[in-house]
Amino acid sequence: MNDLLPIDRTNKFRVYFFYWFTYILFFTFIQAGPNQEYLTAFLTELISLPLKIVFVYIVLQLLMKRLLFERKSLLFVLAYLPLLLLFAFLQRLADNYINLRYFLNWEVQPLLEPGPYVHNILKFQFVAAIPFSSMLFSYWAKEKNKSYIVEGQKMQAELTFLRNQFHPHFIFNVLNSLYSKILNKSEDSADIVLKISSLIRFTLYDINTPSISVDKEISYLQDYIALQRMRFDRQLELSISITGDYDNKYIEPFLIIPFVENSFKYCIDEDSGKGWITIYISIIDDWLTLKIENSINTGVP
Repeated sequence: MNDLLPIDRTNKFRVYFFYWFTYILFFTFIQAGPNQEYLTAFLTELISLPLKIVFVYIVLQLLMKRLLFERKSLLFVLAYLPLLLLFAFLQRLADNYINLRYFLNWEVQPLLEPGPYVHNILKFQFVAAIPFSSMLFSYWAKEKNKSYIVEGQKMQAELTFLRNQFHPHFIFNVLNSLYSKILNKSEDSADIVLKISSLIRFTLYDINTPSISVDKEISYLQDYIALQRMRFDRQLELSISITGDYDNKYIEPFLIIPFVENSFKYCIDEDSGKGWITIYISIIDDWLTLKIENSINTGVP
């Protein structure tokens, strides 16, 4: 009944059978009436069943898939209404020439009598309502899932872009700082080399893994911040606070550093030549909170 749902053929057949069996039982009890003519009611419903199965199939497999789901709602309505009238007429023929003549002791009414047509239209509407709603919901869920996948791919592409930006220009800046410190015979040179090697290892290997421990990400973050401290020296006032238990916690690699790196870009005031950054990281249960504030010039985009 619903090809949009990922079910195998056996289960699909069971769904079909259960639906139509339930439908026949339901209307058998209704049609039997006070005289409890269950066998007669069952046979008349069974004779009418092929028409209803074909009607539901056309609505679901042709009209919904080719018109409604293709954003052709008006065409769907224009096709559905005459189809409904056609099957109501075919049901009228079946009632007049089979059911009323051989199974029911009711008086045969004129073929164009409006009352039976209204009854048939309502009955076909009823029989198609549940499959229609089921397929519509399945389509909505599938489209929603597709939008989540696209959004996830977009976020992944943005993260990859940030990763690719981080490695070249940051290492270049740090190497410039290292060069000046070596020229000045600074004692920090060896420490800078160690931290750079750690970050290069991170960007070459760990960054390509599906997940990384929060502990390792924070370790790289601290190396990164230490290098930035050396780079800016006394120009920058920086404070960082990390709270919570992050043992055995995992996140997407390179999730925190892009935000921190961005806070360094425009934090130095052009007039005073100084700036400040405050970084707050909190890990509570499965929630990681990152808050960054800096002395960014509001005129900078």
